[in-house]
Parts: sequence; C-alpha cells; structure tokens
Amino acid sequence: MSGARRNAVRATLVLAACRLTQPAPLLASEAGHGGAHAAGLSSLLFPAINFAIFAVIVARYVVPALREHLRRRSATIAAAAEEARAALVAAQEALATVARRRRGLAAESESIRHDLATVASRQAERLLAHAEESARRRLADAALVAEQERRRALDAVRAETAAAALEIAEARIRAALSPHDQEAFVRQLLTDASNR
Repeated sequence: MSGARRNAVRATLVLAACRLTQPAPLLASEAGHGGAHAAGLSSLLFPAINFAIFAVIVARYVVPALREHLRRRSATIAAAAEEARAALVAAQEALATVARRRRGLAAESESIRHDLATVASRQAERLLAHAEESARRRLADAALVAEQERRRALDAVRAETAAAALEIAEARIRAALSPHDQEAFVRQLLTDASNR
C-alpha cells in the first residue's frame, strides 16, 4: 500500500474514531426530547463500519482510478497544449514568412521590371547594331553595284563615242581622199607589209 493510501485510510479511521468518542452530546440531545429513544454503541457502530468500508473502497479503488484518470487527462492536455504551441509557432513563422514576402514583393517587382528593362534595352541595342550592320552592307553592295553600273555606262559611252568618232573620221577621210590617194595609200600599206 502506498503512503498516500495509508494516509487516506488513517484519516478515515481517525474521523470514524472521533465520531465514536462523542456519544455524550448525542445522548444529551436525545434526553432533551423526552428520553424516548436512547442511542447506544451498537446503533453507532454499524454506520461507522459502513463508513469505514466506504472509505476503504474509496481509498483503495476510487482514488487510484481517479488519480490515473487525472494523470492521463493531464498528459493529454499537456500533449494537446504542446501540439497547439508547436502549431502556433509554425503559424507565426508562416505568417512572418508571408509578411516578409509581402514586404519584399514591391522590391521583387521592381527588380523584375528592372531586369526586363535591361534585357529589352540589350535586345534593342543588338537589333540596332544588326540593323546598322545590315544597312552598311546594303549601302556597300549598292555602292558596288552603282560603281559597276557607272563603269559599264562609261564603257558603253566610250564605245559609242569611239564608234561615232570612227564613223566621223571615216566620213571625213573619204571626203578628203580622192581615188588616186586611196590607191597610193593601199600601195604604201602593201609595201610596208612586205618589208616586215
């Protein structure tokens, strides 16, 4: 038997003994009623025994069961409180994370805008450089084609000028030469050719 149970049984027995040792006031109060009913030791002994049995049953069975129930209930409440505390800490951490992200959202948005603007400006610079290079190449090609066309046109003009000058020279020479001069010229040409 544990110390707590022993103490409970002793307290019960002490209370029962105290009740048994006080028969005089009970008898005196009964005497004031005319003495019709005299209380004896046997009439107090059965309630005291009943009370002692009841106290032993309570001390031996009810109190330990009640203690065990209260201990389990206390453990359950402590576990629930710990779970609630852990859930509260997790919720506070999640709330703090959300608040940090919310505070950083404007900066993150600005950073994304800045990154997009940087990428767009780089792309625009690349496209502009490509367009300028393409324009330079096209201008160079156009200049080359124009130079070729100019040379072709100059060659055509020279050829036409030479042909026109030849026709004019032939016409003037024919007009200036007589048939006698032509024969002399042909003879001279033949003589020069045979000497070679």
